[in-house]
Amino acid sequence: MYQARSLFAADSSGLSDPFARVFFISQSQCTEVLNETLCPTWDQLLVFDNVELYGEAHEMRDDPPIIVIEIYDQDTVGKADFMGRTFAKPVVKMSDEQYCPPRFPPQLEYYQIYRGNATAGDLLAAFELLQIGPGGKSDLPPIDGPTDMDRGPILPVPLGIRPVLSRYRVEVTNACVERCLGQESISKGVGRAGGNGESRICPWWPDWEPG
Repeated sequence: MYQARSLFAADSSGLSDPFARVFFISQSQCTEVLNETLCPTWDQLLVFDNVELYGEAHEMRDDPPIIVIEIYDQDTVGKADFMGRTFAKPVVKMSDEQYCPPRFPPQLEYYQIYRGNATAGDLLAAFELLQIGPGGKSDLPPIDGPTDMDRGPILPVPLGIRPVLSRYRVEVTNACVERCLGQESISKGVGRAGGNGESRICPWWPDWEPG
């Protein structure tokens, strides 16, 4: 569960305190609650251990059970408010398959979140279902991810699945054009530039027309 974006604003502040609840078969787990945001980055791995599934192996590989993800707003008083729901199917690895590209590790994908019939944001996540073979869990790929002592028992999204991030700087430059006609100045635009009788206008101002 990496992040979500454009979530429903559930609080009067125009923000939410979102967390995700993930359901698979008869089990469920929750991410941590992130306060006052509509674009939470949970960066959290949820592990469902020892899940028993019934059916033929090839059927499970081709048509695995559905994963249900629900997003809630955590309130300080009362129950959490429902914000939306989405569904996903995991990428399935059988015990006799190698955990290697191009299928593994699974890539993060966007899933559309719905609140009733209306869209309510997007979830960026990846889901995989790993069959435990005769060798037990020792045959499963290791959970290889960064460690964060401040987050305690919370596991981050493993390396190979988590996106590669880079730092950038954004510079925004505002430019206005000054135009004077004799002793008169066009007054439309961003307003007076100073007390010397000059005015400044922006050429993209919607109602400006040359005089």
